[in-house]
Amino acid sequence: MDADEVARELTRPGSALVQRMAEEFGQELVDAGGELDRRRLAKLAFGCAGRAARLNEITHPAIREEIERRIEESAASSRHRVICLVAPLLLEAGYGRGRGVDRVLLMAADQQERIRRVVERDGLTEEEVKARMAAQMPLSEARRSADWVVDTTAGREQAVKQLELVWSELQAE
Repeated sequence: MDADEVARELTRPGSALVQRMAEEFGQELVDAGGELDRRRLAKLAFGCAGRAARLNEITHPAIREEIERRIEESAASSRHRVICLVAPLLLEAGYGRGRGVDRVLLMAADQQERIRRVVERDGLTEEEVKARMAAQMPLSEARRSADWVVDTTAGREQAVKQLELVWSELQAE
């Protein structure tokens, strides 16, 4: 389950969540068709730590509620023992061991590699990426909250090898 996908679904044009964000951050965040201008929202939110926190206060409860609904639905109708939730802000959203999830797997790269990847993927400046990172939990703190840490700095092949070890451990339980 992908938390970002859930967030995108909950912020479809005309949704209550989009309306709340526009009320809080300004109507210019929404175009004539009701579409959220995500770039503009990111610039507003990550330009000031207080705004990022306010954005999270608005969005996280609705996203969390929908994720929990989907997890319950999946658990009730599935034979699978493992439900994987991909959530970049998992810990910031209040999840963690004993708080909505059983285990935490952190996928992380060193800071310079993370910056390089986001600049390349999203076309942001290095300063914009650093502002977003400053609004997140420090990596050292996230590492302490994780049951496993997969270092993705060296690329996909090495990360997959580490993930296979984690999966083997889970299957052995």
